[in-house]
Amino acid sequence: MAFAPRAAAELDAALEQLERDRLLVLELDDIRDLVTDPEMDPFQARRSPQQAGLDDLAGTMVAARRLPEQLTVRVVLPAGRSEQVDVPAVQLGLQRRARYLASVSWREAMAVRNMGRLQLPFGIVVSLVAAGVAYGLAYLAEQSDGGGTFALLAVLAFLSITVAWVVSWMVIETAYIDWRPASRKAAAYELLANATLEVVDERA
Repeated sequence: MAFAPRAAAELDAALEQLERDRLLVLELDDIRDLVTDPEMDPFQARRSPQQAGLDDLAGTMVAARRLPEQLTVRVVLPAGRSEQVDVPAVQLGLQRRARYLASVSWREAMAVRNMGRLQLPFGIVVSLVAAGVAYGLAYLAEQSDGGGTFALLAVLAFLSITVAWVVSWMVIETAYIDWRPASRKAAAYELLANATLEVVDERA
């Protein structure tokens, strides 16, 4: 069973175009919707995303297997709107906003990574101690006469080895895995900051 088939089809099409042409296409009602959240009536049909177009593009890019080295962003506006757009000024605004969001995402990534690495020694010590306790309890359970004592020691040994596994995995995950999605988003925003911007009418 396919989950969210329509969303998956839209994403697959955008990612295929990104990989093939190094191009992302964004339909907007107003060029300001590129860098700011649009003011919109939730019951009125609009072509702009319900968040800033820049964030919508970044959301697509982080889903890609590989980010291209170069990128073109093509903004499609209603007929007659593109002639009123100062493309160089809009591109400067796009660059400023994208660079700021790249900085925010990277700081978030580094905060998670550094916190994980700070906790890593303590977590490893706790894991080793818990693993040692589990081994000792398992040995005592094996030497016991069985019955309630064996069951109690076995349960405590199981709990201790669970603590050892969970704590070790949590600190390793934080230090080496959890920060990567935010770093990926930072890379997407940096690429958007350096992208070539095209503004066209829907007639084109």
